[in-house]
This record gives sequence, structure tokens and C-alpha cells, in this order.
Amino acid sequence: MAKAFWNNLTIVESADIVHVEGNAYFNIDDVKPGFLEKSQTTPPTYCHWKGIAEYFDVVVKGKRNLGGAWYYPDPYPPAEIIRGRLAFWNGVETLGVPEGRGLVEGEPDLGEKQGWEALCWLIKFSEKDSIPMDEITAVTGITADEIPKLWNVFDVQRYSKKYRRELSGNTKIGWSISRV
Repeated sequence: MAKAFWNNLTIVESADIVHVEGNAYFNIDDVKPGFLEKSQTTPPTYCHWKGIAEYFDVVVKGKRNLGGAWYYPDPYPPAEIIRGRLAFWNGVETLGVPEGRGLVEGEPDLGEKQGWEALCWLIKFSEKDSIPMDEITAVTGITADEIPKLWNVFDVQRYSKKYRRELSGNTKIGWSISRV
């Protein structure tokens, strides 16, 4: 039986878990009442193959673990198995979960992504040192006029830092995304 605990109390205990990328995803209905509150401080984050994650604060004995649990309310098709489930981090410990990584990302798939989500995908998967604006537009649907605004989206910035990419150029000479 797998379980998650924090601040010396068990938050959830269940045999019904799904193992994805090394994380145990528990059925959200199995979590004991009163331990989770929708996070007001942890912003949603994006995963190019699972979708947009939202966060819960874990609240135990008056202490709050900000964003200590996450879930994907509307996961992308390859990650449909985690619908209605949540996982823990940030000091929430799990026991009794399977060893290994479980389900992991398959082949890169742009799918129907457009806009900033497609831009994150391109930042991660392009093998080019510099991606020109015409390719950015072809892959993402983003125009040169839109890119400065979309470049500042939280998750685009997160992906650009993680995969060491920067935006260069301007609307007069065109934009490109370059590896740093």
C-alpha cells in the first residue's frame, strides 16, 4: 500500500496509484479530507507532454506546504492515465511506491499545440543552434509581432532557462531563438 505523509501525518494511503516519471500519482478522491487547499501562491506550470499542472497547498496541523501537491486537470492524451490524480513533492514523503520511473514521455509530439505551448515544445526539441522566425511561425503560429509578449509567459521563460535558449532580434530584422 502506497502512502504520502507530511508533518508526521498520513495525507493519503491507497493501493490505487499510477507511477509516472518516478512520481506516484494517487487518486485525488483517496486523499483524506482537509489536507489540501487550492494554492493561491504557486502558479500553474506547463509540461509539453502532460499539459498544465495546477497546485494544492498541503495543510497539516496548522502548517502549510505551499504547492506541495500537483495535478493535471486536463492532461494531454499521452498522459490521460493521470486524470483525477495528484502527486506530491516539496518535502511530502511517499512510501510503498513502485521502484523505477513508470510511464515516461514517448517520442516528441507537437500534436495540436499552438502559441506559447508550441513555443515551449520548439525550445525543448529543436536541434538547431538558432531557430529563425519563419520556422517559429510555421511550428507555433506565432507572428513576429506576437513573440515579445509570448516570450514573457512564465512557462516559456522556464523552458528557455532550462534548455538554455534566448530570444534575439526584433520586428525589423526578425526574431530568432538561439542556444546560449
